[in-house]
Amino acid sequence: MDTVYFATGNTEKLLIAQIVCSKWNIKVEQAKVDIDEIQGEDPAYIVKDKAFRAFESLARPVVVSDDSWDIPSLKGFPGPYMKSINKWFTAEDFLRLMNGRNDRRIILHQLLAYYDGKELQVFTNDITGKIINEARGINERSPNMLVTVLDDDNGKTIAEVFET
Repeated sequence: MDTVYFATGNTEKLLIAQIVCSKWNIKVEQAKVDIDEIQGEDPAYIVKDKAFRAFESLARPVVVSDDSWDIPSLKGFPGPYMKSINKWFTAEDFLRLMNGRNDRRIILHQLLAYYDGKELQVFTNDITGKIINEARGINERSPNMLVTVLDDDNGKTIAEVFET
């Protein structure tokens, strides 16, 4: 079984990576690294920089991930800033932003980068969904998870999906 080191402090991302990679007989181990993540509006640039920094810290091949959230009716807000926005906003703040908007779509751009010191590979995946009209799920989750339903989750919010 091959092992991949995933630099993340997010246990949900780690669990997803372990489940997905197990299908290909790849073991995913968490590599705890304190990376000072750059800020900007280009998610590919951010994830590449994160991969370089994680490799520099660990001195071994590493995988990193980053998400960018795109709400078309808000001109792409919040983009790569969702982590910060979740610290400042409540679920109700997200609902107020969407008040009166007919287009409630959201696109989650997931980026994964692998770097082994020589080769950098970036993979992307887009998941569509919508922001619903009321918060649902356990409040310990990030505020956006309480109001976002992704298309393949049978009408459940992200928070409700993680409850099962």
